[in-house]
Amino acid sequence: MEFDQFLIGFEGFKLGVHDFRFLVDNTFFKSFEYSEIQEGRVVVDAVFIKSERLMEMNLDFNGEVILLCDLCGEDLVQTIDFKESVVIKTGTQQDEDEGIIILERGETEIDISHYLYESISLSLPTKRVHEQVEGEPKCNEALMAKINGKVDDNNNDDKIDPRWAALKNLK
Repeated sequence: MEFDQFLIGFEGFKLGVHDFRFLVDNTFFKSFEYSEIQEGRVVVDAVFIKSERLMEMNLDFNGEVILLCDLCGEDLVQTIDFKESVVIKTGTQQDEDEGIIILERGETEIDISHYLYESISLSLPTKRVHEQVEGEPKCNEALMAKINGKVDDNNNDDKIDPRWAALKNLK
């Protein structure tokens, strides 16, 4: 299976539909400094539609990425499966609308790598924890016991400053 480059030269395209397939993998994610995504493999099927006034790209993301669990810090596999559309126009003003990319007049190619990275990053859940089993995340039990044990050690009555001990009786 052959994958396309992230730089699309659209000047020579005829009006109509053009298909692309991109592979977003470990080397891709490592090229972005401060990436939350450790590893991954996401295949993006793209349908590029060129018309007289604008271009549109329909993207279909499928794959998995590896993140760190917010609770235990272990690797967490997150499935990526969503669709998105982006409109590509030429002009001088920058639009703040999501899903619109504005290119300078005269540009003949577009690098969509950053857009793909942002789309994948924004599709991730805000709370990243292992799958729930009976209402509890499936984190590494030994690690979670150690983490919870440290929290309990901090609440130990033996370590309370005697000046503050009197405050415990004021309930």
